[in-house]
Amino acid sequence: MGLLIRAGLLVGVILLSSCATRGSQSDERLHSTLWVQTSAEYAVAAVQVFALAAAQADAAMNDPTWTALPELQGPGPDLPIAVIADVDETVLDNSAFAARNILLDRQYSGETWADWVREGAADPVPGAVEYLRWLAVQRGVTVFYVTRREASLEAATRANLSRHGFPLSDTEDTLLMDYEQPDWGSDKNSRRAKIASRYRVIQLFGDNLADFMDIPEGASPKERVRLARTAEHMWGSRWFMLPNPIYGDWEAALMDGLDPAKEEHEALRRKLGELEPT
Repeated sequence: MGLLIRAGLLVGVILLSSCATRGSQSDERLHSTLWVQTSAEYAVAAVQVFALAAAQADAAMNDPTWTALPELQGPGPDLPIAVIADVDETVLDNSAFAARNILLDRQYSGETWADWVREGAADPVPGAVEYLRWLAVQRGVTVFYVTRREASLEAATRANLSRHGFPLSDTEDTLLMDYEQPDWGSDKNSRRAKIASRYRVIQLFGDNLADFMDIPEGASPKERVRLARTAEHMWGSRWFMLPNPIYGDWEAALMDGLDPAKEEHEALRRKLGELEPT
């Protein structure tokens, strides 16, 4: 290799390294992404959620009045049993996508997200495959996945889930995507209702409050906490929340319509204003 070519490559590596360092040092996602990717605490928290669900699964299956969707499902004829799980940060871990964005000093975009999904490189959330496979194989429970991923990404999502051994039905559609049907948007309640019309749903899994209940548009952080606490009897018995410190509707509630990608300084000012030091 010629001297000029080697020198050019060296300069390129130095410039890329410099850009990544500048971006990562100031990126708010850095510590939360590292926590998910490197900490024993995250792995334990995730495994603990599925262990808690497993400890109650048989009781839930054997009690015909047990339902995770009481507003959609009342006492009725015997129904087959199902659970509902969100996909992103509930069964699939997309922290590698966040890590790429940090190192490239790049904000989230729909285009790069779709490219990531099509790549099918997301790893399982710790404990998710083992528990859902146990339910499906050992207990005959149908596992539904209700996700905010758009319908155009269904095949790629199915391939990613299948590669890791997540249970997927060969006889019915158990992967319910945004806009897959005319009356399905990003709101998940219509999809939960569809499942509840044919199955007794005993457990819900998610990383976002909207994976469990309808949230009014524009709800403040305090209102979200109030709504969550109205269902305290559901958490840890029928509803199971996975930790996700990287992104979510909780952040959108703090921003109150502001786009952090376009107004970074104002977004940071608002976040600092929400801190409660005393």
